[in-house]
Amino acid sequence: MEVIGRFVIVLFVVTNFWSCGSDSAMMPDLERGLHEVGNLTRPRNLHVATLLQNGKVLIAGGNAALPPAGEGVVEQDLIVSAEIFDPETGVSTPTGDLTASRSRDLGILLPDGRVLIVSSFFRLPIEKYDPHSGRFDAVADAPFTFGTRTATLLPNGEVLLLSGHPGGGRWRVFDPATGTFSDTFAMDHPGFGHTATLLKDGRVLIVGGRPIGREWLLGQNFIYDPSTEAFSDAGSLHVDRMLHKAVLLQDGRVMIVGGYRRDGRRAQTPEIYNPETNTFSPAGISVMDPLAALLLPSGRVFFIHRDNGNIALYNPDTQVFSPTGHNIGSWRSGQTVTLLDDGRVLIAGGLKTTDGGHSPESITDQIFIFTP
Repeated sequence: MEVIGRFVIVLFVVTNFWSCGSDSAMMPDLERGLHEVGNLTRPRNLHVATLLQNGKVLIAGGNAALPPAGEGVVEQDLIVSAEIFDPETGVSTPTGDLTASRSRDLGILLPDGRVLIVSSFFRLPIEKYDPHSGRFDAVADAPFTFGTRTATLLPNGEVLLLSGHPGGGRWRVFDPATGTFSDTFAMDHPGFGHTATLLKDGRVLIVGGRPIGREWLLGQNFIYDPSTEAFSDAGSLHVDRMLHKAVLLQDGRVMIVGGYRRDGRRAQTPEIYNPETNTFSPAGISVMDPLAALLLPSGRVFFIHRDNGNIALYNPDTQVFSPTGHNIGSWRSGQTVTLLDDGRVLIAGGLKTTDGGHSPESITDQIFIFTP
């Protein structure tokens, strides 16, 4: 019996040694704060990241070229590859390639577990990723000449697509199950720099922005009702803005933060939209211009500051922004920020500098996880 007991102990130690050195090893539990946990299979900027039903993250496309000085969009060196990051192991592995090299995409997890990929700036086909086969397939032609600025999954499984055209916006509804579109309709929404947020009652709040090719902001906000396929006016922002962030709070209200005003200056006053009263109201004071914003399970809102990479948390009850003492390092943009199933936040890739300046010096493959 003593010999058998020693054999079992030795077998346990050997088994654990080999598992710790393999890709199947579990990543250690992370303390609160920001931790670098791994690397993408290649550096990426302006890629798309979508949380899958199994808790892993699909990361696809992007740009491999630094933007020329003074330019924000680079059409060369687009990436065709994709990968899957596993938060349990900290390992990212290749999956199937996209049907076309692309960047600045919108990724939507569909109810059946597949992912819809829609181009926001380039006229590329809509693709669908199947996590079981690891394949991307083109399922529909590009719906708009000027790209799809926002794509919102509706309660019935269809997707509201909003685009911008000079002088006004366009909208269509896409059915992923059949690969078909509704007719194209014109509307007064701005088309560029707006946000579209699904409310808890199934309607969509569209806030801010400006028409493509125009310097002025529209100054109007809208509600889209899928049951009537009609738009109505929402309340007025205290400060009209574009290129802001919108976050649906736990109580059904929507936080609007950051962005740029009519005069080109930053909009520093956050606002909250109340769907019951159809009004916006100030929501504290902040100099926050967020690179990213998302709701945590605790009800607080996670922010990354554009200027310095600092991470802050906002409490909707007290309307206070609190620094966490953590930042994602040197100035960067074009990264993806994804809420994981366990409430942690995944930050991957993007442009970065090494001296804290605002001129990008490299595209990174770094992956961070922030634990609130």
